[in-house]
Amino acid sequence: MLWGCKPEKVQEQAELPAAASAPATLEETVDSVANTRIDGTATTPSPRLDVKQQLPSELEVHLDRTHGLWQFPTLTDSDVQRIPQEEQGPYFLQADFNGDQQTDYAIQLVERDSAFVYAFVRQADDEWKEFLLEREQLYLIDGKKRSIRYLKLAKKTDKYYDYATRKRMTIPQDGISVGAENYVATYVWEKGKFRKFETGD
Repeated sequence: MLWGCKPEKVQEQAELPAAASAPATLEETVDSVANTRIDGTATTPSPRLDVKQQLPSELEVHLDRTHGLWQFPTLTDSDVQRIPQEEQGPYFLQADFNGDQQTDYAIQLVERDSAFVYAFVRQADDEWKEFLLEREQLYLIDGKKRSIRYLKLAKKTDKYYDYATRKRMTIPQDGISVGAENYVATYVWEKGKFRKFETGD
């Protein structure tokens, strides 16, 4: 049951080529996540890892208070398959993004006719500081409005290629990678905010 309303219909909607058909079980998983509250209530067997996770109740309260009617996006089948079953993503992530030994979150939400990627960093008073990382319109694919973005945890133990400096780089703590077709941006905490690096294509 949806707690949030569906996005309003827009007059102009971008068209993308239809994605390749996938097995019914995958399509059901994608649709069930798009129609599930962020508390991880699953409607299909063996849900993806991030659907099994549960956000703390205080963050849900914060989302209800600050974002009103919200829900997960529907992703393309190919973007769902980009994240291995044992890894976090593609809908939300949890890690210590700012190095203070507390759990923070990154979430992709649908609000109206756009998909937003937010980071929520826990403060010393247990409140949340919100950072808008990306906003992207929804695309009409196979008759459904979908996000073409997916989230993946950028692990501090891995190495990355910075396309701006054309050098290999490491990151001081876990970050947030936002991917799409021929595009990956990684957001890393630096001096009290997130810095964006172009790390893939």
